[in-house]
Amino acid sequence: MPERRRVLIVCEGAKTEPIYLKTLVASLGMTTAQVEVSGEGDPAPTSVVNFGESKFKDDPDFDLVFFVFDRDSHKDYDAAWLLVENLQKQPEFKGKVVAAITSIPCFEIWFLLHFEAHARPYEKGGRKSACGNLIAVLKGKKGFENYSKGRGDHFELLHGRLPQAKINAARTLKQLREVGAPEHHGNPTTLMHTLVDALEKVAAEYKR
Repeated sequence: MPERRRVLIVCEGAKTEPIYLKTLVASLGMTTAQVEVSGEGDPAPTSVVNFGESKFKDDPDFDLVFFVFDRDSHKDYDAAWLLVENLQKQPEFKGKVVAAITSIPCFEIWFLLHFEAHARPYEKGGRKSACGNLIAVLKGKKGFENYSKGRGDHFELLHGRLPQAKINAARTLKQLREVGAPEHHGNPTTLMHTLVDALEKVAAEYKR
């Protein structure tokens, strides 16, 4: 019998990330029984990790566990990905794939990478946060002029550009690593392409 693994994805956001990921999962032909996407916990990154750990302990049948959260202005960002690294060493997670899917400055960098690849950092400026300045650039792209986090059509608007987004995300991450950016600290970077790759691989397993 071919290997068929279950996936748990726990998100910081209650709208943008879960809506996008649930639509992505459905587009790959997988069900909520195969991939559970949760955005129900507290938005603080450490709370996301703790919530996901609790969900896993209630149902340890998951084979891949992903924690999706942003750098943004969270004071506990570093503590969160270090918690994930600690989970990787715990006996109950032995043999599991456990990963922090971080985005800097925020999840919207993944949307922007569907349009272009660049390593220009986003910082706080004027009245806008780093994420606010990124979103201002995103709003200059077709279909995103009226961008808001609660909309449910982000995946559909971007789906045709997904292969390029994966290339752009990997290229940007590689460039920043080459100039010495520490893991989970390259600005701007996201590990969303690694999550998409993992989901595509699991979907292929179910189709065998």
